[in-house]
Amino acid sequence: MMPTVPGRELSGHCNAPVQVLFYPSTGQRTVPSSAADSRPPPALALSDGEIDFLWWFIQGSIMDAGVRIRLYAHWGMCARHALGFFCVEAAFRPHLIHGSTILYNELMRRASHLLEGHGVCSLAPTGVTRHRLRSSGPCHMCNLGYGPASSGNAPPERIAQGRDLANARAFARANRDGWLPHVCGQCAGTGSDTLCRRHLIESPDRDGALALRLHGAAATRIAEHLARFEHSFRWDSRGTDSAEDRGALIAAIGWCSGWGEILQALGGD
Repeated sequence: MMPTVPGRELSGHCNAPVQVLFYPSTGQRTVPSSAADSRPPPALALSDGEIDFLWWFIQGSIMDAGVRIRLYAHWGMCARHALGFFCVEAAFRPHLIHGSTILYNELMRRASHLLEGHGVCSLAPTGVTRHRLRSSGPCHMCNLGYGPASSGNAPPERIAQGRDLANARAFARANRDGWLPHVCGQCAGTGSDTLCRRHLIESPDRDGALALRLHGAAATRIAEHLARFEHSFRWDSRGTDSAEDRGALIAAIGWCSGWGEILQALGGD
C-alpha cells in the first residue's frame, strides 16, 4: 500500500539550527556547556510515515520527472529528510545507495559550476551567485506534510528496519576521510572556514568572488569523488571506488542541507 499524505499542519521546514561542537582530529562531538540539558542530542528518529514514504521513494518515486526537478531546484531536501533519505536507503540497500548518490552528484556538479564560475556563471556578480545557491522552494517531504509525528501504513518489520541507523553509521565510520574535511565550521561550532551552502549564503561578502571560488574548489572535489562513487555502481567498474569517494556522499548531503543532523546521528562514534 502506498503511503498516505498526513495533515498539512506538519509541513514546517526542518532546518532549525543545531549547535554541536565537533573536533575533526578526534571525531568527538559535544554539546556546549551552556545548554540547559547537558545530555547528548538524540539521534535521528524517523516517524512511521517518513519511513513509509522513503521506502517507496527509493523504489522509484525519486525518478519521477517532477520530483527530480523539485529536488534539483530546492538543493535536495531539508536537513532531517536529506539525512533520512540516505539512512533509509542504507538500511535497506547498504551496498547500493544509488538514489542518494545520483541526486547529490547532480547537485554538487551544479554547485561546482556556480561557484567556480564556469561558462556564463563567470559573468555573474557574487550577489547573483549567492542567490542561485538559495532553495527556490520548500523541502519535498515537508511540503507533503511528513514530519516527526507522521503515521504510516508499512508493516512493523519494515518500519523497524528503516529506523535502524546501523548501516548508515557503519558507512560514515568506514568512509570518514571523504567527509570530515568538509564539515561546516558554523554547523559544528568549530570556527572552521569551511562552510555548508546555507552558511555560505549567509557569510559576509567581504572576500567576494575569491571566497566563492575557494568554496567552489571544495565543492568540485566533492563532486569529483562522488562521480567516481556513482560510476563504481556499474558492473564493469565495481570495486573502483575509495573510502574518500564513498564519503563524498555524506559530504554532499552536509554541504547541501547542513551538518547538524548528520553530526548528531552519525558523527558521534
